[in-house]
Amino acid sequence: MLKWEEVQRIAARLNGIPVLGCRPGSPAALAGIQYGDVLTTVNSMPTPDWSAYIEARALARGEMRVELFRAGETLVFQFALPRTDEPIDAAGLLEELAESGVAAMLTASPRPEPEPS
Repeated sequence: MLKWEEVQRIAARLNGIPVLGCRPGSPAALAGIQYGDVLTTVNSMPTPDWSAYIEARALARGEMRVELFRAGETLVFQFALPRTDEPIDAAGLLEELAESGVAAMLTASPRPEPEPS
C-alpha cells in the first residue's frame, strides 16, 4: 500500500485528488474505488481539487462516471447513485468531508507543487 505522501505526489502530478477511502457500502466502494486511487474526472469534469469534486458530485444525477489512476493505469468506473428527490447540497458535501476527517488531513499536509517535466 502506498504511503499518504506518495499518493499526494501522484495526485499533484496528475492534477487529480487522492482517494482516502470510501464509506463502506457506498456506491463508490461497491464499484471498487479504493485508498490510493487518484480521481481525475467526475462525469467528464476535471477534478484538480476538492472544490471541483464537490461541484461535479453536486451536478451528478442518477449515475456517476469517474476516471482515476491506479498502479500505472487509467481506469473508468460507472455506478448508479442513490435516488433522491432532494437536490444535492454542495455545502452539505463539504460538511460531510470535514466530519469524515478528510478536510483536516488535507490542510495538515498541503499538496506539493508538481515537479517540472
